[in-house]
Amino acid sequence: MLTSKAYKRMLAASVLTAVMGTGSVFAAEVQTGYTPVMNASTTADAATTEDTTTKAAVYNAGTEKGANTQDDTDAAILAARGDTTLSSDGTVVQGSDGTVTVNNAALKTDDKQVKMISKTTAGTDLDKVAENGQAQAVTSIEAQFVSSASAETVNPYVGKTITGLSVSGVSPEYAAQLMTLLSERVGDAVSVDGVFKDIQSLGNSGYLSEVNPIFTTVPEGVKIDFAVVTNPVVSGVVFEGNSVYTSQVLTNYMAIPEGQIMNSVYVGQKIQGINAAYARDGYMLAHVDGIAVDDNGMIHVHIVEGIVEAIVPAGNKKTRDKVITREFVQKTGKPFNKFLVRRSVERVYNLGFFDDVNVRMLPGDKNPNNVIIEIDVLEHKTGTITLGAGYSKADGLMGIIEFGEENLRGTGDKFKVHWEIGGKKKYKNYQVSYLKPWIDHRGTSLGFSFFNREDEYTDYNSDGSEVAEYNKKSRGFNISFGRQTGEYTRDYLTLESRKDTYRFDPDENSNSLYRYDMDGTYGPNNGIDFKGMNYVGKNFGTINSITWQKVYDSRDNIYEPTRGRRISYTAQWAGHGLGGDFDFYKFTAEMRAYKKIGSKNVLAFRARGGFIQGDAPYSQLFTLGGADTLRGYEDDQFRGKNMYNATLEFRFPIVKKVSGALFTDIGDAWDAPNVPWYKNTKSFNYGVGAGVRITTPIGPVKLDYGIGKDKKKFHFSFGTQF
Repeated sequence: MLTSKAYKRMLAASVLTAVMGTGSVFAAEVQTGYTPVMNASTTADAATTEDTTTKAAVYNAGTEKGANTQDDTDAAILAARGDTTLSSDGTVVQGSDGTVTVNNAALKTDDKQVKMISKTTAGTDLDKVAENGQAQAVTSIEAQFVSSASAETVNPYVGKTITGLSVSGVSPEYAAQLMTLLSERVGDAVSVDGVFKDIQSLGNSGYLSEVNPIFTTVPEGVKIDFAVVTNPVVSGVVFEGNSVYTSQVLTNYMAIPEGQIMNSVYVGQKIQGINAAYARDGYMLAHVDGIAVDDNGMIHVHIVEGIVEAIVPAGNKKTRDKVITREFVQKTGKPFNKFLVRRSVERVYNLGFFDDVNVRMLPGDKNPNNVIIEIDVLEHKTGTITLGAGYSKADGLMGIIEFGEENLRGTGDKFKVHWEIGGKKKYKNYQVSYLKPWIDHRGTSLGFSFFNREDEYTDYNSDGSEVAEYNKKSRGFNISFGRQTGEYTRDYLTLESRKDTYRFDPDENSNSLYRYDMDGTYGPNNGIDFKGMNYVGKNFGTINSITWQKVYDSRDNIYEPTRGRRISYTAQWAGHGLGGDFDFYKFTAEMRAYKKIGSKNVLAFRARGGFIQGDAPYSQLFTLGGADTLRGYEDDQFRGKNMYNATLEFRFPIVKKVSGALFTDIGDAWDAPNVPWYKNTKSFNYGVGAGVRITTPIGPVKLDYGIGKDKKKFHFSFGTQF
């Protein structure tokens, strides 16, 4: 018989052994050469000792038929919390009355909003790098007990008739329950297999720590009494090392009644459920690594959560460490979470400075159960310098200078200067912009831009026919503030002042104040009476506005997304009260969604809609048509105060840095009362076609061929796809 302290040490080790799946406890000395009959739920392992007359046979006693399924574990966790929990899609999975509708929730955690992140990002498979964490903890649960029985002690009674069977060491009521588990019957002949089978059956109840058969010889045969020792009476449960889930939540989930005998199977199942909850919520390195029962019957459960000691950037020669680490939503001093790490990798990659981002996990320096995250990056050039010159008979000699830096001095700031000068029309176009993405620890951004541009524009009517040519000059500035309001959400506030002026060229059209081209003729009588309708006064002037935008963006890669969504709502107010010439409200909503088809193909969808209230000028109307909105039509062929647009695109790789796309676009913009050549009625316009995307040293290039309702058009453009 084991002493009390020795027994409790054995019991704690046995429960932990079953949970961790590293060994077994039920040991019996058996006669040399004896091999017990094992069933599917038992295992055996023999170990040779110096005593040649005995051999230790080790068993994992018990079966898994009483173990909880994952759904049962989920439901039990929810019931223990006693509150209403929503699944990721908003479905009620557990009500306060305990009713389980959908069994797919886990213990409550603040990290649940990032559980949609996929398993791999930028070449990092986080399910494999930590397979020594949770993988070892979540295994089958079996009852644990010991017995002094051996083949040597049973053999003298083999073949004798069983004249009586009993269970001692427990109350008569419980003994009667245990008797129903025995397979041997009075009148049967004693066999080694039969005795060991009954030992296992009794031990599998989970309430017993020892099962020892006692044989008493009588004239008619032999009586067998199974002397049992029960587990200790539980006085409570104490958790150590837990921070993700509170001790109260874990205690409620364990639900071990105080004052009752501990059931090792039940405890093992609950420990397995805790490990499963950690794994389900992304805490790959967290698990129960120790269980002890003290002299007072208190169960001590020690949890290792795999704390992140440090986040160490590597491979960044230009980019400063803090530019990388500030993008991490996985924080040091907190348990490692694969969903947070994946999201962090996405955020680092979306900075646009790196060709590749990978994660390495290193053992902690302070504690071997901790982890150091090494974030390996491969930088690419982020600066551009453009020097250009051109000559045409119409414009003369033109010069272009542009300097851009997406990662200014490794700080993550963005700066760009564009300058055009020269030509017969003496253009002096320039634009200067600067963006600082972090001005405080909360990720608040500040950007500004000032510009002076003059360009020649061509307008088309809704049929795609050229209507007007003119020069438009725009100058002004804007200031924009951004604030991160959630992991995937940001708010933006932009203040802008701009002045649009209409300019004609007297050298080309000396007899009129306006330039127009309709049906190949010039003049108010054959074209449009720009002057009579006060076209310039209604469409050109000063616009002072305030714009608010709310953006939700869960895309895995903002440059080439394969999953996630981007949803934005924009409201703009331009008013006389701000000192402008126009007073209007402009509202826009947009949704983009991406789904991976197979291993490399992507289905992309975009839908937009908007409307304007007030006297919006020509430049502020919604536009539709061209490479970015409605292919198969002229650029900005449709313009108005109302707009809808949708695109469905199937993207597929062709060769390295070249991909293809099949697309269909629909949409329309209508109601432009101050622009007479645009229609005021809504219509349905569509386009279908195919295109190629090429990644070049100067940026992405898009080539599309679109087929519209009335004609076909080839589109060439720079920039990333939506």
